Amino acid sequence: MMNEKKVVIDKNNPVPIYRQITDWIREKVTTKEWEKNHQLLAEEDLAKQLEVSRGTLRKALSILIDEGILIQVQGKGTFVAEPKVLQPFGQELISFAESMEREGIKFETKVLEKRVIQPKQSIREKFSLTDEQTVLYLKRVRYIDDEPVIVLENYVNINLCQGIEDVEFEKMHLFAAIEKFSKGKINFGFRQFEARGLEEEQAQLLASVIGMPVLYLEQMTYLDEFKPVEISYVWLRSDKYSLASYLQRD
Repeated sequence: MMNEKKVVIDKNNPVPIYRQITDWIREKVTTKEWEKNHQLLAEEDLAKQLEVSRGTLRKALSILIDEGILIQVQGKGTFVAEPKVLQPFGQELISFAESMEREGIKFETKVLEKRVIQPKQSIREKFSLTDEQTVLYLKRVRYIDDEPVIVLENYVNINLCQGIEDVEFEKMHLFAAIEKFSKGKINFGFRQFEARGLEEEQAQLLASVIGMPVLYLEQMTYLDEFKPVEISYVWLRSDKYSLASYLQRD
């Protein structure tokens, strides 16, 4: 690290020293030289090796903690945080399973409930169903490294995709099943995000505590010809997920 110090910190550089430190640490994490759970030197030792003040070092570490790159554990030290699942939900209609597969993240799905029901009025109205028509109700939990990270509740208009109720959703993704049994393509959807505290049921499923802030999502998905086919209510652990969106100004 003594050699790295001379390269990383240049006191004649107009870039603030704390920014040079954050850039250096980001590079270590990005290149996986420092992998998740890697423990940094104690602040006093790291500041001494970098020949910077502890105040400057703390400012750099604080920025990286806020970005989710590092995590501090009381009484133990500073570590490289586990990477979050980056979700491009703001710019493309992609399922949670598809986004994790795209990033090469291994996950497991557990189906808690799967049944055909007569839905409540709000669901019937969104699907434009009669009182007698039914939907498929799904409740699932997704795990990464045996840790629950997302709870999903889905209502599927089985009148548009008959036979979907027989799918084993531990093995097949919902969007893929919808397109297979509807013999059509999912065309577009609407998503609404908000921060929300966990209620008792979701807190238990996510092995968390009541009131913990999570990312809550409501979604409505359509087939061609503006046919609503799926409604989702989703709770995502914000310490495991982050949203990404590519935006361009004309």
